[in-house]
Amino acid sequence: MKKISMFEAQTRSYNLDCRYVQLAGSNANLMGCVLAPGEQSEGHNHLEQEIFIFTDGIGRVETGGHVVDVGPGDAVLFEGFENHIITNTSGDAPLRFHSIYWEGGARTSTQTDDTERDLLIFSTPPTPNGDLHLGHLSGPYLAADVLRRVAARSGRKARHVTGRDDHQTYVETCARREGMNSMQCADHYAAAIRATWQSFGIPLNGFIEPKADAAYADFVKAGLRRLHERGLIKEITAPAYFEPSGIQAHEAHISGACPHCNESSDGNACEACGRPNHCVDLGGAKSKTGAPLEIREHKQLVFRLSSFADQLGQYVKTANMPAHALALSLRMIRDGLPDIAISHRSDWGIRHDLAGFEDQVVYVWFEMAFGYLWAAGADKGGSFDDQIARAALTYNNGDVTHCYGFDNAYYHTLLFPAVYMALGLTPPSTHIVNELLDLDGAKFSTSRRHLIWGRDLIRSVPLDYARYMLMSRRPEGRRENFVPKAAITEINSIFAEKLNRIIERFAEIAKVMDGKSCEPGAWLPDQRRFFAFLQRQDLAQQDAASADGFSPRRLAANIREIIEECEAFQATQSCLFADASTFNYARTAQALTGLALTLVARAADPIMPELAAQLSRLLELKEAELAIHATATFMPSGRQLALDNLLVLPHLDESVAEHIMPKFDGAATMALAS
Repeated sequence: MKKISMFEAQTRSYNLDCRYVQLAGSNANLMGCVLAPGEQSEGHNHLEQEIFIFTDGIGRVETGGHVVDVGPGDAVLFEGFENHIITNTSGDAPLRFHSIYWEGGARTSTQTDDTERDLLIFSTPPTPNGDLHLGHLSGPYLAADVLRRVAARSGRKARHVTGRDDHQTYVETCARREGMNSMQCADHYAAAIRATWQSFGIPLNGFIEPKADAAYADFVKAGLRRLHERGLIKEITAPAYFEPSGIQAHEAHISGACPHCNESSDGNACEACGRPNHCVDLGGAKSKTGAPLEIREHKQLVFRLSSFADQLGQYVKTANMPAHALALSLRMIRDGLPDIAISHRSDWGIRHDLAGFEDQVVYVWFEMAFGYLWAAGADKGGSFDDQIARAALTYNNGDVTHCYGFDNAYYHTLLFPAVYMALGLTPPSTHIVNELLDLDGAKFSTSRRHLIWGRDLIRSVPLDYARYMLMSRRPEGRRENFVPKAAITEINSIFAEKLNRIIERFAEIAKVMDGKSCEPGAWLPDQRRFFAFLQRQDLAQQDAASADGFSPRRLAANIREIIEECEAFQATQSCLFADASTFNYARTAQALTGLALTLVARAADPIMPELAAQLSRLLELKEAELAIHATATFMPSGRQLALDNLLVLPHLDESVAEHIMPKFDGAATMALAS
């Protein structure tokens, strides 16, 4: 017997005073934990499953947007990798609890069973100052569409919403360059962008259009007034750059060296490191028009982002976001969050109506925080409170996912969440972030004509091929390179050659079997190995389609890997179909090929919908068989297959790689895409 003082602290972990106890002969571990009055644990997750058993005090446990109050006698169970925060809600008494945790049975992803919760997917509204090139499409837009298709196929209500980011200063500079006014420029390129989305099979369930409804601007202004009333917007006087015309040099009007990373940066934010700047702290700042710059003391409004540092620290650690976005956010919090200027003197944008600032416009990225809420509230009008109440139903009771590029990260991980916290809303649960896509080893550049427009690719290759090309090279977690010739070579090898051969052989054998599917018979070692491979691919699909493991790139890789392995497997099994003596082994080979094609159809469904539809018709798959969330099974024996009109996947001419690259024309429009 050994007496242990369970709440005598030995170490400090996640802001808790803890005592560890090893349980010999068991894979479980025990801790006694104490949280001081009014304190909060650091948000975290871990591999092990864990149960908290509360003995003294009162508190609150938060995980994945769910909150429960706890006291003596209560217990809370966490799955592996499930984020959690514990708060002591007492002002004078400690919160004590036992933690028992063990490894085994933990999931490989943090996905919770939220299939009943509605899903709202935002992809960052593009700036309408140019059409979309492949770098844009490989980022937020196709990824959001893939996620919506995956969720909808599982029976979940999912909406994909984006819009047009009209009030960016890049619209002004583009309009000036092309001889239009700003609204003409925005309308022209917004139409081009919507046409490109449509041509890539990206339907939308909502669209934020600032100019379409005067109520939108009223909603943004009402939100600013609410934050001002709560002391979160304050007036300051600070130095700012101005051109002789009186226009404040910010965003697209100014460039220099980033004060954080020293890379070339425009005003207010650096694309390279993702951090904001104050414009006057840019090294060697120059006006984009070539006009001289002068510094003046300027009265402006700032949002007090710094007052949310503690809350944002917890949010960043518990939200689902990739390493790069998390590291940027936590380093900004560590270094001290800046207050963000939300007013600039300009003729383009929504004008403030706060007294004394009517000659300034709302910072466009601050406007976007309210644009998302406008869409979440289904833009049905009514008072500001009515609209926020509708948005709260989505943000507090559903799942909200933001898809965007890393250069927009701090807005989505810090600025927008702070606004939502200030309004009593739960910030987005998931961030799907892409890095830059290069073209033949160099950054996409409109001015150098080193790019491929989305419209040119989709005119040259079938829809499914275009979507696969971009998703198979999607820059997830790191910068990636798109090489047109290599992409076309891969398409021809995987689809026009290998998948066509698989389908042709499968159909030939099925015709001998009366055009019907068959169940497995006797098994050979190589068949068992192939089956194990397919089981792994099935699990990989489910993980790549999950909320926290979502990866269109891995889904595309899954398609390629199954086709390559199946084509090789099928070739080794052809000898089994020579005569009746090996028939029982032959039908196992045929059943496995049918399972492989089913898995290809499942992974292709959100990325290559036309291929998935064709395979579904061939195999007579039911809709439920295309849902990735469930384990795939063999087709039932005796299912009549549709062998009369076999799909034949087209071969691409390699010359496509050359004519989709635009040739430089000095007289051509050089509008910068967002």
